[in-house]
Amino acid sequence: MSTLRDIVYQNYKNQINMSLKELKAWRKNPISKKASISRKPINMAVRLNSKPVKKWGLTEIRWAVRKAIPYLKRAKQIKSTKIVAKGYTRNQIALKNWGYDVKKTLR
Repeated sequence: MSTLRDIVYQNYKNQINMSLKELKAWRKNPISKKASISRKPINMAVRLNSKPVKKWGLTEIRWAVRKAIPYLKRAKQIKSTKIVAKGYTRNQIALKNWGYDVKKTLR
């Protein structure tokens, strides 16, 4: 039987396509600072991906349900064209900060 934590975790994992290693490397890239207002989304994406589902607490569940999943669903629908840095639009950078690399799905 699945718990709420398991369901939220699976929902979150279905929205992202970046590994923990990819997120950590992206966080070091200066381009990652060109979209999100703060570093919180990328730091939380790293945190969510570094913890196994059994270690997820209320903080992780709340962040995934209230912030990450809804944002990712909304932002994936946005079609932006204005390039702001090295072939990335502001929306693509923000999505990547949250754990979804648009260019990865195009490869």
